[in-house]
Amino acid sequence: MGQPAPSPGFQSAAAKKRAKRAESGGGALELLLDKSIDFALIFVGLYAATALQRCQDSAKEKQEYVSLLKDFKRELDANVLQEASIEKDLGAIDDHTPGKNLGPMQDTFKHFFEELEEDEKVVKCLHDEFAVAKDPEHPEPPEGCHELYAKFDNAHSEHKESFNFQPAVLTPFYRKEVWQLYLADGVKTFRNKELAVAIAEVYANAALIEEQVKDIETTYNDAFMSQVGRTAATDMELAEIVHDEETHHGLSPADLTLLLHVDEAIKDEHYASLEVERTLELKVERMKKTVIVMRKEIIAVQEAIDAELAAQGAEAGESEE
Repeated sequence: MGQPAPSPGFQSAAAKKRAKRAESGGGALELLLDKSIDFALIFVGLYAATALQRCQDSAKEKQEYVSLLKDFKRELDANVLQEASIEKDLGAIDDHTPGKNLGPMQDTFKHFFEELEEDEKVVKCLHDEFAVAKDPEHPEPPEGCHELYAKFDNAHSEHKESFNFQPAVLTPFYRKEVWQLYLADGVKTFRNKELAVAIAEVYANAALIEEQVKDIETTYNDAFMSQVGRTAATDMELAEIVHDEETHHGLSPADLTLLLHVDEAIKDEHYASLEVERTLELKVERMKKTVIVMRKEIIAVQEAIDAELAAQGAEAGESEE
């Protein structure tokens, strides 16, 4: 008698094991697939975040670059206006030819030499007084000598000065804040290197002009002031002689000795002051020519900055498209 057939719901142990293995293997594959997708999503997310950060950094650098260009333009505008601080004492920058390039300062020299000429007239009159006293045949001093004596004596009484020296303050104050910021932090963001070099040349000339103006200021305030002081001292000696003439209507041998010394001193001071004036004219010529060069450089640089700003704007438009 044969064995009965298994019922439809019956499953052997072997079949159960095979089913379990199949079930187990399929789950691992599904888990592996899920993990792979997660890793891919993480990578894509990191790449997108990095790209976004890079884009934001680039936009920030460009914004800082455009801002720096605009700051340079404003600072250069301010520096052009510094010409006025020079012109107030030395006249128009375009008047740089020696002999007519000192502007209002020229009037100071003119007045000083007029005072020296008055001193020389007084000395000439006194020499004639001595000559007449020694030789009655000598021509009388020209008319007006005693008027000169009285005027000179009055002007120098109580050690008063007829020439009032005022020191000059010429140095322009060129702004360099944007330039210093560029050197400290902006170099790496400056895209147009040729423009950077052109801007550097402008600031180099500004520094050179400041040095040249300082040299002019020193020459005027020290060298010329020294001549003014020497002349003031000589005038005091001359005033003593004039006072004796006006008081005693005659001059002593000691007065004659002092007059010869005063005559020589006035000549020396005249030539020394002329030397200072000519030296200043040459220094002012050099400085004004440098200012003109810088003025042209600033105009060219500002045009280049405008072109660079326009290029940056066009580049931004292309990026948006």
